[in-house]
Amino acid sequence: MRDFRSFRLPELRKSSTNTFMEDRFDPAKDAINRRQHQLSLVFGDRLFEDADHLIVPTIRVEDGEERYKVIGRVGEKLFTGVFTWRVGLPRFMSVRRSNTSEERAYRNPG
Repeated sequence: MRDFRSFRLPELRKSSTNTFMEDRFDPAKDAINRRQHQLSLVFGDRLFEDADHLIVPTIRVEDGEERYKVIGRVGEKLFTGVFTWRVGLPRFMSVRRSNTSEERAYRNPG
């Protein structure tokens, strides 16, 4: 497994091109996520700022696509982002508050 904690967010934030952000997430999925969870997919980048963030590999049953969950603390709350790696960067499909089992996994890794 790659060293996910070496992911550098400040470099991402310097980009001002719309195509860069569209490569990072689908604008239609971002609109759905905002409606369902009141969070933009861009918020997922903040989960990596938690020094203790947890990454859990998952496989999507429908097509076998390899995905990941990142669970991280922002302020006093835990959030979960579902993403794939694209060109070395996370491409988020969903960002939301963590559920009970994700909170448990974060607090008791391994």
